[in-house]
Amino acid sequence: MQDTITNPSEKVSRRDFLKITAVAGLSLGLGVASARRWLEKGDFVKITETHYLMGTVINFSVLASDKDQGQRAIQATRAEMERLITIFDHRNPNTQLAKLNSTGSLDQPSFELVALLQRALGISTLTSGAFDITVKPLVDALRDGEDDYLSLLELVDYRKILIKDAQIKFTQPNMSVTLDGIAKGHIVDGGVAVLRSLGFESVLVEAGGDMLASSDSVEKHDWKIGINNPRFTKKPDYIADFSINNQAVATSGDYVHHFSSDFSQHHIINPHSGFSPTQLSSVTVIAPSATEADALSTALMVLGVDDGLAFVEKLSGVEALFATKDQALYHSVGFPAI
Repeated sequence: MQDTITNPSEKVSRRDFLKITAVAGLSLGLGVASARRWLEKGDFVKITETHYLMGTVINFSVLASDKDQGQRAIQATRAEMERLITIFDHRNPNTQLAKLNSTGSLDQPSFELVALLQRALGISTLTSGAFDITVKPLVDALRDGEDDYLSLLELVDYRKILIKDAQIKFTQPNMSVTLDGIAKGHIVDGGVAVLRSLGFESVLVEAGGDMLASSDSVEKHDWKIGINNPRFTKKPDYIADFSINNQAVATSGDYVHHFSSDFSQHHIINPHSGFSPTQLSSVTVIAPSATEADALSTALMVLGVDDGLAFVEKLSGVEALFATKDQALYHSVGFPAI
């Protein structure tokens, strides 16, 4: 299955797959003027590949001066994303995160795992626990239909993760963490970093609702983003569309992994109550990085409209769009015109 875009003005929705469009050639020694002439002539090819990584379908689309160049860029980007997945994916029993969950401690963790855990804990502190990676036991039990899943609430507390002396440790037995609310954004950031290091400046990378878009220094342009209707059986297909440039976007919603037909139970859990948030169907966040956008969209689902808006207005470079269960829309002051 493939889905591509041919230019940056086309809409990219939450349900689209990962997309990359890039102006190639700078890494091969072309000057800025040469890159401009090459683009204006339209002398390029589009290469697309689709892969399945970390539980989601990922589509790569690259504009390159030749097929081999585009394929090499995709290969390098995919290799880095796969490397990060082997660190952050709790589903694979061989990853460091899975080993931490199974034993409660991990010696000599990788720098990347420590850095992302620390970033997650920082966002937990910033949001007063609305974002908490220790909700995994609750999510697993709710997904499996266990009636007494609330008894696991005592295992949820990000402050019980201890990181020091080259070790990560849970201070309470039977805890486990999931990085699903932040890792995909971080992996998107990592993919974009590879493309930029190869000279690809005008790019958009999207995976599972997390994306980062940037424009090259020669042909600056905005990227137009379409946000799917959380109740996609209704019209219009998009509840909003807007343009971004050198920003990240992430959407969290009750419809992505829901455990009840009315969307009242889903994969996003309020770490304080143990229940899924009841007010919102989706939250879209614009932030400087996909890592931030990913985690904050989850936190804002928990905070709700009033507290969420008050929180966002205190943050620099962050905007948000809230869609309630009845599809009323609310947005922060600086959110792009919709």
